[in-house]
Amino acid sequence: MREIVLARLDKTRPVLVLTREAARTAMTKVTVAPITTTIKGLSSEVVLGPKNGLDHRCAASMDNVVTIPVARLGRTVGFLTDAQERDLAEAEILAFDLDVPFYS
Repeated sequence: MREIVLARLDKTRPVLVLTREAARTAMTKVTVAPITTTIKGLSSEVVLGPKNGLDHRCAASMDNVVTIPVARLGRTVGFLTDAQERDLAEAEILAFDLDVPFYS
């Protein structure tokens, strides 16, 4: 399951870890999507909330992904659901303008 963790960015905030779990132990940096309470309704966002261990409704923005040192990651606060994992795949396809079909 894809983790939502606290990370030290501009401030400590939740992020969605995008780097695959199997590679993380060998990596010194990971790619994450910042989570924000500002939901813009973009197709490149994944809407999250209390069922993901977060206090309120918010969104992970695939338009603002960053790569940070692993040392900036903190504790796990939650996980994506299976349905949100599919939403994430679609949001990444749209955010990066990839020419691949959506998964059903």
